[in-house]
This record gives sequence, C-alpha cells and structure tokens, in this order.
Amino acid sequence: MKVAHLCTSALSHKILVDKLALLRKKGYDIHLVSSEEGYDPNLVDKYGFELRFVHMNRPIKPLDDLRSIFRVAKVLKQEQYDIVHTHTAKAGVVGRIAARLARVPVVIHTTHGLPFYEGQSRLKNRLFCLLEKIGAAFGHAIASQNREDIAKIREYAPRATVYYEGNGVDLEALDAKRAAVTPEMLSELRRQWSIRPDQKVMLMGARFEPVKDHFFLLEGLKRLKQLGQTDYVCVLAGKGELEDEVRSRIKEYGLEEQVRLIGHTREIYSWIELADVIVLSSEKEGIPRIVMEAMTYSKPVVASDVIGTRETVTNERNGLLVPYKDADALASALNKVLGDGEYASRLGQEGRRMVEQEFTEELVVERIHAYYGELIKKLGLTEKAKHLQSVTVDTGYAEGSNSV
Repeated sequence: MKVAHLCTSALSHKILVDKLALLRKKGYDIHLVSSEEGYDPNLVDKYGFELRFVHMNRPIKPLDDLRSIFRVAKVLKQEQYDIVHTHTAKAGVVGRIAARLARVPVVIHTTHGLPFYEGQSRLKNRLFCLLEKIGAAFGHAIASQNREDIAKIREYAPRATVYYEGNGVDLEALDAKRAAVTPEMLSELRRQWSIRPDQKVMLMGARFEPVKDHFFLLEGLKRLKQLGQTDYVCVLAGKGELEDEVRSRIKEYGLEEQVRLIGHTREIYSWIELADVIVLSSEKEGIPRIVMEAMTYSKPVVASDVIGTRETVTNERNGLLVPYKDADALASALNKVLGDGEYASRLGQEGRRMVEQEFTEELVVERIHAYYGELIKKLGLTEKAKHLQSVTVDTGYAEGSNSV
C-alpha cells in the first residue's frame, strides 16, 4: 500500500521520519512530498524514503497556492498513491484538495496544533478557521496530536471522522544519543559559551516566532533578576524572524550575562543533558517534542499552561505549569526548580516514567496504523491491504475504536 506524507516544506521531515520508519515496518510503502525548503539530504537518505519536491509557499498567496494545488495533484496522480496523509496547515489545505482532484482513495490530515487560537487577531482567526473548514471538506478523516483540539475540530468539521493520534519519541534512539554524550563534551559546551561549572543551565529550544513567545520568557527572567537570582545561564536554541528583536529585548532588560543565543545546533541533545531545567513559554503547542525529549532525559520542565503543553506536563508531577503571560509566576517557578536540586530531580524522574508509559513513538505508530486500517476497510481497499501487519498493542481508544 503506497502512502504519501505531504508537508509544506522539507523542514517538517525531521518530525516525521522516525515514526514513518516504524510505520514502514507495518508494510506500507512510504513516500515524502514537500517543497524543497529546509531539505536535509542526510536525514532523508538515512531512511531511504522516496521523495518528490513540489513548490509550495508557507505564506498565503492565493494565485500561487492555486498553482500548487494543480502541481501537487499532478504528482499524486502520477504516483497513484493509495493514501495521502497531510501535515502542517498549508499542505493540509493544498494537499487535501489536490488529493481529491487526483482521486486518491484515502485522504487524511494530522493537525500538529490548530493554526487558529485565542490571542490571534479576529481576522487571522476567522481566516485560518475557514481554511481548515475547506480542507476538512476534501478529506476523509482528521487526526489530532492533542486531545483538547478535538472539540474545536468537531465545531468546524462536525461531519468529519476524527482520531486521536498523540505524539511520542523514540526512547531507544534518544537513550543512545544520551549515552553518547560525554563529560568532556559538556565541559566543552560550557567553555565555548562561557558557562561556569557551577552555574545552573536552563534551555529553551524553539523557533523565534510569535507563537513561541520568547518575550514572555525574557519578562520572566527580568522578574527572576529582581528576585536576586542571576547565577544561571539561559540557552536559547533556534532561529527565526524575531531573533533580532529578542536580542534587543535581552539588552533592554540587562540580561546579556544570563542569556545565550546559540542558533540551530546539531548538539541539542548535549544541551538537553547539560540543562538543569527545560523551559517553554509558548502561547500554544501541538504536543511539544522538546518537552518529551526533556522527559526522556529526566529533566524537569517549566512551561506555560497552554493547550498541547499541558498534555505532556502535569503540574507538580513532572514539571511546573504557569499561567501564560504571568511573568511573576514564571520567575517563581524557575527560582523554585533552580534552587532545589532534590525537587527538580523528583520532577525529572517522574517525567521519564510518564514518557515511557504515554509518549512513545511506537504507540503513536500503532494508532496511525489502526486508523489507517479503519479507513481502508470503510473505503473498500481491504484487498490491497492484505500484506499489512495487524495492530499489536492497545492504542488507547475506548471500546476498541480509534475514532473519538
């Protein structure tokens, strides 16, 4: 059974390839379709996926988007896919319309966090909601990475079949990466970035874009400084449109000694190992991978109490949740974790237990395989699916059903 996973840009490959490699073991012939933006040949070659590039812009450009629909439809028709599974907002609309034009038998979209949310301008919110409605009309099913979005999906697509997909990490791979980190590597990071051996380290790994709200974090660090806590280093990993503005705010708040911007890094797992606490100040999330990776490494998390994040962080269990935009609460939470190593360790150990039970990539793949199976049966493709493996674990759905 031939399956295309379609996303707006090749940047998204990194969040897909591990689970797609596991899904391929179930018997699917997995292909990737995306624009060339952010393409990493090493990442794709590692798994040997077939890859087709099709031009798509991330910003909304109606005429170009219309052309993209026909470009994508041409590729899908040429390849004769049995299933097209779209990811990301733009590809979710373009890809679903294109797939129906190409008469693809099964069309599915996964929301990695809905593109409309509280706090947006009214115009943006209505526009993105309308686009999701349009996309839903051209698909057979929608899968959600978090449970809270399911109610919203029901509102804009009341007739859609909706599945809970969740998100997870490859524990074996992450444990191997952690085992490869040596004390010498950590010492070199400290030396390279002028972090003393006795200084605590907090880490935020996120793109510099509005929804990640680094400014909320910086406001919290400003309040933390007012509490007298300055003997730490906050490492910001990532790049993005707001990087220059973040740098200006750091200077404005007098946080140059506390904050390091390290850009994109191949050493992110060394940084997670070095960190004493992982922080995430986002306005919303799908299911944040950096948090699951922190939990795998037994690191405590301090984060905004927002959709997506609160599905991975339980307050006072594996981390601390603070009201979004409450800088005083953020400063207090960071101060508590930085100042009490035993408490931080307890949170981290519980996080590891949680990720082992609830957030493994294997469980996510079983859910995907299960809802593929339901749709294949429902849409009359059973004969083509005889070679596929059966679902082997409890996928977490009530009464044996994937739909919610």
